[in-house]
Amino acid sequence: MSKSVLIRLTALLVQVALSAAWAIQLRPALADAAPTIAKDSIRITFQTGRVRGGFEKPGWVPALACRLNGPIASGSKLTAEFTLPGKTPWVTFDCPLEETAANASLDVEGGGESVSNDKAVEYTGVMNFAIKLSNPLAGTNVTLFTGKAKVSKTPTPHGAGANYHATASEYYVDDDWRIPIGYVFFAKDSGHNNESFLHVLFWYRGNPAQVEAHLFYNGKDIAKSKVSGNNASDWNPKKAQWSFADCQFLGVYLNPPADDAGYDPKFALAKNPGDYEVKVLLVGNLARSIKFNVDANGKFDTGIAAANKLGSNRAIVPVQVIGSQETWNRTAWKTDAFYGNPLSGFTAPGP
Repeated sequence: MSKSVLIRLTALLVQVALSAAWAIQLRPALADAAPTIAKDSIRITFQTGRVRGGFEKPGWVPALACRLNGPIASGSKLTAEFTLPGKTPWVTFDCPLEETAANASLDVEGGGESVSNDKAVEYTGVMNFAIKLSNPLAGTNVTLFTGKAKVSKTPTPHGAGANYHATASEYYVDDDWRIPIGYVFFAKDSGHNNESFLHVLFWYRGNPAQVEAHLFYNGKDIAKSKVSGNNASDWNPKKAQWSFADCQFLGVYLNPPADDAGYDPKFALAKNPGDYEVKVLLVGNLARSIKFNVDANGKFDTGIAAANKLGSNRAIVPVQVIGSQETWNRTAWKTDAFYGNPLSGFTAPGP
């Protein structure tokens, strides 16, 4: 399989996984009922671009995936603009949209293979970008998000000659800022009568790994979640890749199921206020501790998401990294979070 095919396949799998984790969530109600972007859904990746004439220019072009909160009016257009030092503008592309109700959201993708390979660059450093929403029918054009991404490259293969040129798969956005930021939320499960269960989501370095998460309340292990992935021999935490685990705790509800229905353990947060902890095993080794508090109404929102206009129904919680399996920049969250839009009111746990 050629490198360009692998690049396209990898990007597609990442976008499909992110869409699956986010598409089942409804947007939070907003007073102004204007379209917004879910900041926690934005993902920048690199691809080869659209090749014509048989010659593939080395380097990369950007691709974007994100989620928009409705209402999105008919005729709306989402545009992504990317700039590099000395290249303003560099790459601009539109993302397909469709009319979306005020209480719903839309997963959006664009760029990558729709961008000409002629635009490919062999660049590392800071890349600035903006996401804009316009509607010629309404005469509007607003900027939903501006950010910057740090572009890095894997080391040149040993023995490569002076004429070696890296492909798009060798470039990456440094996402270490994601690691100490976790999310707690409820989401519906279409495979279990469309009931809503507790989810805890976190990120880690490397290719997808086997994950086993346990939910503790008052020191008691009340539920667990398993996420499939590579075992210890195949997981590579040194790889320039960032993966996430969306851990669903089946049978953990906000309120008790009616008439003793539902799935075991039939545990309701609203009936059990207090301190909770999720302990996570990565390929069998303790690697994360995620703590949050539930009040008497079953609420666990820390207020950080709303204060930073996250644009989703998730609560932001700190993630403690345990052990030394992963090597990462422990201060990246202070400056790089959400592509140069760090959180106010958030502090990452110490080692």
